[in-house]
Amino acid sequence: MGVERIRAIQDFDAARARAFRRSLGTILTGRAHRLRSIEPMLRAAGFDGRSFGGVQEIPVDRIVGSAAPDVKTGDFDPAFLPLNRRMRERWTRIYQAMVEGDELPPIDVYKVDGNYYVIDGHHRVSVARNLGRPVINARVINVRTRAPLGPEIDAEALLKAAEYAAFLEVTQLHRSRPQARLECSRLGRYDEIMQHIIGHRYFLSLEQHRDVPLQEAAASWYDHVYHPIAEAIRQHRVLEQLPGWTEADVYVEVTRRWFALSQEGEPSGPDPAIQALLAENARTWWRRRRKIQLTP
Repeated sequence: MGVERIRAIQDFDAARARAFRRSLGTILTGRAHRLRSIEPMLRAAGFDGRSFGGVQEIPVDRIVGSAAPDVKTGDFDPAFLPLNRRMRERWTRIYQAMVEGDELPPIDVYKVDGNYYVIDGHHRVSVARNLGRPVINARVINVRTRAPLGPEIDAEALLKAAEYAAFLEVTQLHRSRPQARLECSRLGRYDEIMQHIIGHRYFLSLEQHRDVPLQEAAASWYDHVYHPIAEAIRQHRVLEQLPGWTEADVYVEVTRRWFALSQEGEPSGPDPAIQALLAENARTWWRRRRKIQLTP
């Protein structure tokens, strides 16, 4: 048995041991111990098309899950560490080939929002990660989704993506206004935004003496309602003062305060509403800080 093969077997056993230790931690934290599958994410975010991106070197640390038809999620943990001993022979052969500089075929991946999901080549990714290789050759298929998918996907993130995808399916804003990125950080806010669009449609139909289609009304709402408020949000640098919020989050809260100010007979509009939101957030932050300081 050659030196490289002995080293490959030792590294495989060490990788499996690391996977086992990681599994103990996931039992305590309740996190998933298997490789993430792209399927539930595409169902939530809404598949919107794909295109061939060519063969290219991709960062190994951006390969985050599996897109294989047979979903090999039971063979690897989320870090692509091997879980099953029966994989050792194939894993060690690939290890030897990489170490000895043999040319291996590119892996096949889907690229979704800057992350990669392996269609074919799970073992090569596992070995490349174990060897600390920064890049790997891949045939890339770019996948578009209606709603964006960030790098950290949990149950709540999937629900948010599903809400956004359903909102875009109805409004078609991703087609009529592709620059629009109305991401909300909290569940339930798309219902409120949809009510704004429906209200805008009602008054637009009265003004134009016709039944304006919802998708046309959504585009008009984006141009004449959302965009001016978003510009005010940017001018006041609100997102810098409210970390963790999105522009769509702020839009919803600003419109709430705009309505409240007008009901109270106070000066209203985007600017006063933004100032009210920031003042309210500052008071809330100060109360939280005082509470922490006073807690024994």
